[in-house]
Amino acid sequence: MTAAPSPPPDRARDLDLARENERLEGASPEERLAFAARLFGGELLFTSSFGAQSAVLLHLWSVVCRELPVTFIDTGFLFPETLAYRDRLAARLGLDVRVLRPDIENGAFVTRYGTDIQRKDPDFCCGVNKIAPLAALKESARGWVSGLRRDQSRTRADVAILEQDGLLVRVHPIATLTAADVAAYLARHELPEHPLVARRYLSIGCAPCTRAVEDGEDERAGRWAGSAKTECGLHPSRTSTGPSRG
Repeated sequence: MTAAPSPPPDRARDLDLARENERLEGASPEERLAFAARLFGGELLFTSSFGAQSAVLLHLWSVVCRELPVTFIDTGFLFPETLAYRDRLAARLGLDVRVLRPDIENGAFVTRYGTDIQRKDPDFCCGVNKIAPLAALKESARGWVSGLRRDQSRTRADVAILEQDGLLVRVHPIATLTAADVAAYLARHELPEHPLVARRYLSIGCAPCTRAVEDGEDERAGRWAGSAKTECGLHPSRTSTGPSRG
């Protein structure tokens, strides 16, 4: 489905989030994404990590918003399996993937800030390598689609379909899906699984900050394990920003 032309600005400005969230709560993920496409048109931003459960929303995007790009932030610290999975899914689904990279190459970043920067100051690392590269695209967008789900962790348990984030409206089409729903969707559409899932990597980010999940832990327990950090900072309503450096 081709994305609709950009609507007049006042349609998004006057959006009644409470009313629309109540209506969209019972809608399907595809219907939620189609609503966002109609509302924001070409000003709809979609970021994907091509992680453990990303194929569901990527498949929906290929159906509903095929003419719009998918934004992928390559921090330089990702698993090689993630890069291979990105290429495989992009080819399979016919996705236009736009790759963003930090201003500083990962080797130079480590040389400047140390080999243990991810452990000592993960908020700063995420700020440079994930948040900063996306800043310009966020400024030019009015809607932002991401794959948050309520059952992923306690910090995401209250995620709404639509959320205000500054001048942006965050859109979470699969917020109500469970891990079982995701597995069923992948099987129904014969979508490949991220190769690290078989090794119990159930939420996959940068290699230095990701481990396998133990039985009984939530999906995101392997991210920044042993620290208080739970989010990279792209979802500010669910995390705190860390210290900055010169």
